[in-house]
Amino acid sequence: MIWLPLAATLLGAAALSSVAVLVSIRVARRLNSYDFPDEARKTQDRPIPRLGGVAVAVAFSILSIASLWGFGGSGSAALSMSILMPALLAALLGYVDDVKHLLPSVRLIGQAVIGLAAWTLGTRIEVLVGVPLFDLVLTVVVIMVVVNGINLLDNTDGLAGASVLVSALGAGIIAVIFGQELVSVLGFALVGVCLGFLWHNWFPARVYLGDSGAYFLGFLLAVLVIRLRPESLSREAGIAIAILLLALPIVDTFYVIVSRLRQGIHPFTAGRDHLSHQLQGAGLSVPKSVAVLQAFSLLSVVGAVMLGIASV
Repeated sequence: MIWLPLAATLLGAAALSSVAVLVSIRVARRLNSYDFPDEARKTQDRPIPRLGGVAVAVAFSILSIASLWGFGGSGSAALSMSILMPALLAALLGYVDDVKHLLPSVRLIGQAVIGLAAWTLGTRIEVLVGVPLFDLVLTVVVIMVVVNGINLLDNTDGLAGASVLVSALGAGIIAVIFGQELVSVLGFALVGVCLGFLWHNWFPARVYLGDSGAYFLGFLLAVLVIRLRPESLSREAGIAIAILLLALPIVDTFYVIVSRLRQGIHPFTAGRDHLSHQLQGAGLSVPKSVAVLQAFSLLSVVGAVMLGIASV
């Protein structure tokens, strides 16, 4: 029965991630790698270590390779590497962005290259059969949207990690329903590393993802959703499931972009104008604002799962 090994994968990933993040906090202190408060956007009361994303990437890499090898041998490990290599490139790009503060154009070009690498290694949206260029562009765009969506959600303690956890859990369950065992392993491993990270990142956070972690988790979530390919589903139902699984980052990104364009502000300008900030401005505490947004995400993900069940 697959649920037992999946539960073991989730718990193992959570434990490994929690320990790795704890180590990253100590390393960040030695390297003076902190996210410092400012008066506008970063309102924490003290500098926060920001190497949590590096720890998450290490934990996921180790756990996913081991789990997939256990499920399907060397062929599964090869599948894992085809996903991990561009994911680690995304983490590297995010780390460089953390340190050097890359221009938006440079970040987007780097993300597009990583999306192209993912396509080359087998992560592909196939909507128009016989028109590979369209599917290639669509795959790259979806990956970039999700990566930036999760990065934008990384604005409140616990929000980005919880958002990826909820979406990955839904994707993992749908993969089980349709017999995609290897995809389900990746999904539950992703849930586990997010859970271990949240142990240290829930309000008040002791560590941050940094852009490296946000890019890494965003890329993995995009790949996980793209690789869901239930054969009995219509194309329309498959698209609906993908949108429902990614509803929160999509809605938050759309809200922020529209809001900033209306104000004549560049969409990539940092600011406290996300949905979480609006809820906090209305009087909700940080944990309650995250809970409200996750309730929305959970309803959306449950809708995706129910649609999958109805299509079996």
